[in-house]
Amino acid sequence: MQCDVSIRYNQLAGALSVPDGGFSIIPSTGANVTRGYAVSVHPECERVLPGIVQASDLARYADEHAATLALPGRVFGGWRDPESGAAFLDVSVVVPELGDALTLAQAHGQLAVFDFLALTSVPVTSVPAAA
Repeated sequence: MQCDVSIRYNQLAGALSVPDGGFSIIPSTGANVTRGYAVSVHPECERVLPGIVQASDLARYADEHAATLALPGRVFGGWRDPESGAAFLDVSVVVPELGDALTLAQAHGQLAVFDFLALTSVPVTSVPAAA
């Protein structure tokens, strides 16, 4: 089983090797998230890696944040910022509705949410003003 985990972490590290590359997986299964909107709700878990990300970096992060990743509905995410070249790792939740995701993101001081269907980020500035 350890071999399967190593292979998966190598795949995820590969996804972070290209500008704007990334991943979001369900920690218990390793399956890719394919729908909904990801919101980083644990800013204390965010890590910025300035260089090349290795499988061992991802394994270490998952070990360090195992308790948070084990919470219901949490996903493990990573993204390579095309401007700075830094890779960001975080723990997110995925919600089905954009409005709910934007509101949750705003409450947690996030700049954007990720739309899995459109494969793009949606700025929090899109939150509709309260009536």
